[in-house]
Amino acid sequence: MALSGCASFIANEINSPQGSKVKGNISEWAVPREMCDSNLYCITAIGLAHLEAANHSLSLDFNINDKRKIWRFEANNYDSKNAKPLTGQLILLFAGYSQPTEILYIHQGWLKLITGAEVLVVPSADKSEKFKFGLDYTAAVVAEIKRLQPTTVHLIGFSMGAVAASEIAQQLDNARLYLIAPMTDFEHSAQAIWDIFYRDKLYAAFISQDTLSQAIQLVYQKANVTPAEIDVVAKLDDVGSPTFIYVSQNDRVVDAAAWNKTNNQLIYQRIYEQLNHLEMMALFKQEFMADFVSDLLERTVSISEIETLGILCDADDTNCLSQLPD
Repeated sequence: MALSGCASFIANEINSPQGSKVKGNISEWAVPREMCDSNLYCITAIGLAHLEAANHSLSLDFNINDKRKIWRFEANNYDSKNAKPLTGQLILLFAGYSQPTEILYIHQGWLKLITGAEVLVVPSADKSEKFKFGLDYTAAVVAEIKRLQPTTVHLIGFSMGAVAASEIAQQLDNARLYLIAPMTDFEHSAQAIWDIFYRDKLYAAFISQDTLSQAIQLVYQKANVTPAEIDVVAKLDDVGSPTFIYVSQNDRVVDAAAWNKTNNQLIYQRIYEQLNHLEMMALFKQEFMADFVSDLLERTVSISEIETLGILCDADDTNCLSQLPD
């Protein structure tokens, strides 16, 4: 009897606004940036304040599934002749559902330093007052793009952030789209997350597959969104923007095979092994970072180009760590 409302509870947990996982002063350069559409519906993105290449070091020390890695980028090591290749352009990072924002803010600063573009972070869909898979953000973001008038817009969508990024790409004629571990099927992703994180819990024995399926349908109903409206693969079948897809065969949350259905010649897919969903969203592999930056800068960036990529090391790899400055 206590579990009779379980489907509604699960759906409400997904639909309800989630509090920020980062408290206080996030960084010395991250500042709120309001974007509003014509109906004065506004969202708060994150922009960058003063960030000078000559005196900044960026670093991440992070654990994912007992794998600890350290990444560091030294701005003063970046080759000055390539320092501002995307000046006058705009990069938008669309966070995945509950994605740790610390990683995005650090990567935001890094992308600003190596490209010269303006870089903004769009909040994840779960930060909205009314959860709509991020689709409610699109009008405000498009209005901001039109206000800024960049020569090129680079839309980078992580996981569920691919929904909003893809929707916006369809409304622009100067966009390039980069989807990292993109959510192609909400039901598939929700089921996978349940299996990974909750299947072994004691209470899972009392929650049937039907209950989970009902919860997923309730999420659609509460969001007033249909599965077709967030079908990223189908929507991109006719997109005219260059689109780069980054997926891993070991990512259980994303159905990488879904991209085999598209015939769009402007979609380029890169497939990696032995990276799970969280590792994909954290750019947890040097080869992956090199591919992504090569696509962004439209030139070949090798993994040895550490002045651009920084250093990514296993925490116990002393040879790799020796390349890091003291």
